[in-house]
Amino acid sequence: MRCDAGSAMLSRERLKHGRPEGERNLNKKAVYWTLFGVFVLAMASVQFIPSPPLQIPVEMPAAQRDAHRLINFEGIDNFRDLGGYPAAGGKTVKWGTLYRSGSLSEASRADQQGLLKLGLHTLIDLRSAEEKEAEPNQLPATPPFRVVEIPVLDGGAQGLADEITSRIDDGTLATFDANAFMIAANRQFANEFTPQFRQFVQALQQAEGQPVLWHCTAGKDRTGFAAAILLRILGVSQEQVLADYALSKESALDAHRRELTMLRLFKGEDVAAKVGVLLGAERPWLLAAFEEIDQRWGDFDKYLQDGLQLGPEDIANLRQTLLE
Repeated sequence: MRCDAGSAMLSRERLKHGRPEGERNLNKKAVYWTLFGVFVLAMASVQFIPSPPLQIPVEMPAAQRDAHRLINFEGIDNFRDLGGYPAAGGKTVKWGTLYRSGSLSEASRADQQGLLKLGLHTLIDLRSAEEKEAEPNQLPATPPFRVVEIPVLDGGAQGLADEITSRIDDGTLATFDANAFMIAANRQFANEFTPQFRQFVQALQQAEGQPVLWHCTAGKDRTGFAAAILLRILGVSQEQVLADYALSKESALDAHRRELTMLRLFKGEDVAAKVGVLLGAERPWLLAAFEEIDQRWGDFDKYLQDGLQLGPEDIANLRQTLLE
């Protein structure tokens, strides 16, 4: 992205002080490149800090699991175990069975070995075809788990990325309502993309209680809605579902801290803040999806029956295999 804000600032300074254009360009370029150099050196030094051993909650004492819900993979962001949440019948969601994450496109070799330790039966990829082509998952050679592709927002996710990039470049991002966009997207999940989330639940049924991982790109929107409806099926309270959804905000922002820092340096705080909203996970977004379910289907039970096509026996089987 071009530094248009920096160029505008240089023009104003030239008009204000009348100093030679070449001298001002050199001075400003020197400042920017110095800042950029310091930033790159700082990031490079971080790369040489050895990663701590992978900590898998189900392998830890029960009292320590919740604190390690976010699993410390090297290159996979927002990777979480959904175990331990109170559910139907006084039971809890099994640890080591339901995993959600961001893209696996930057999974290191150590990460790939870590995935094998999870004993996955199924990996569900919710990304669009364009996203998968641009950033293919890095998986173990001949993975012992099946990969199920269920594209949600096919074409739309890449279109949004292109629109945001264009708006940043031409300075029109201020007119983009990030909250309204995310609310509309979540309403789409609960309505237009019901067939895709029906496939998601069917893939879980086929796993018969064996470990499943699902992900999109950031692991917060499509993945977050999938996690939300599954937890509701298992009898987890809506308040707990919303709390789990909100956990993605800090993880997603941490994963893109470098990009946000660069935006602040070269495009300004307002642009970085607007992009930061899109990278977050706000409770009203998911609440909008539940509101859409009530408006479109009548209530959540009717959504399960008519939308996801789950009968009482299907729900009972899911609870029997995924709760303890």
